Amino acid sequence: MTSAAQLAYLQARLQARHGDRPSPDEWRMAEASADLSHYLDALGRTALKRWVRDLHPEMAPEEIERLLRAAWRQEVDEVADWSPEDWRPGVEWLRWLPDLPAIDHLVRGEQVPPWMRADPVLREFAFEEPQRRAEALAGLPLAPLGEDDVAAAWLAAWRARLPGRRHEPPAELTALVETLRDHVHAMRAGPAADGQALRNSLAANLARRFRHGAGTVVALFSHLLLQGLALERVRAGIIARRLLPERAEGRSWA
Repeated sequence: MTSAAQLAYLQARLQARHGDRPSPDEWRMAEASADLSHYLDALGRTALKRWVRDLHPEMAPEEIERLLRAAWRQEVDEVADWSPEDWRPGVEWLRWLPDLPAIDHLVRGEQVPPWMRADPVLREFAFEEPQRRAEALAGLPLAPLGEDDVAAAWLAAWRARLPGRRHEPPAELTALVETLRDHVHAMRAGPAADGQALRNSLAANLARRFRHGAGTVVALFSHLLLQGLALERVRAGIIARRLLPERAEGRSWA
């Protein structure tokens, strides 16, 4: 089982990364940028430079998206390396989260967009005949996702990777999952939903869980989810400026 010493080491690493997050002033400065070049320069002066160092304003949107998904997988893998061995499979499974919408699209037999040919994850099964995609998934790390409900399959596979009693995560992690479900439901509630306010509320909730769960795996998953929200915010800022450079109202994190 996980020892107190292992969790203390993990918390020290997470705390250092947590403290490096951009300040509200740094976010405001970046998001005041009128174009993508200035936005990337502003982010490059923060700890988030590791996510954007390989990006440039002339990149095609699909290439930007691919590099940001890779940045997320690298983030997860780094935290997994810090984690106690018995928790690593559950942490590593988070690396596929940004791919779930595309996997769902493919599992439902939808048409394959050309950009998937360059994607190192999706191209392994995307170009099979629709009825054979689930079979092609069977030989890949993504095998559990060859189901009709990809999100539910991902969650079941995550629970199966947690240590201890299978399919019964600690109560604190169950509460964290419910918080995320509530957030997703609120985001899908309709066009009147204020996406920025909902994300800010979730970020505040996760930050509290990180503080109160210090020295536990709740802090681990809360940290990674906060990083995911930050990366989502970066993605919104980059893609909006890349696709809508003339529309200031299109640059908000909504």
